[in-house]
Amino acid sequence: MATNVPFYTLEDLRVMLNEVLDERFGPIQSKGMNEGAKEEYLDTSRVCEELHISTKTFQKYRRERRIPFIQRGRKIYVKRSDLDAFQNANRIDASRQ
Repeated sequence: MATNVPFYTLEDLRVMLNEVLDERFGPIQSKGMNEGAKEEYLDTSRVCEELHISTKTFQKYRRERRIPFIQRGRKIYVKRSDLDAFQNANRIDASRQ
């Protein structure tokens, strides 16, 4: 008795996974603002560039849970608002003399 087993390519699986993730978490863009009120997400390279830190330092911040992040597969994303909050929390004001 023969059964029909569906055959999926790697690209088919990737598309299906992204559709499920988009349904669950909403679409993520790594560059620029999304349309309307959607949040901007930055990838690892943009976060490191804006904070002037190495990827190893960013990895340490993630491990220590200093900056909230989203992991999608192997990619890491940080919300613009979370990055701004991190920068504001670590801001050093100028002293008056």
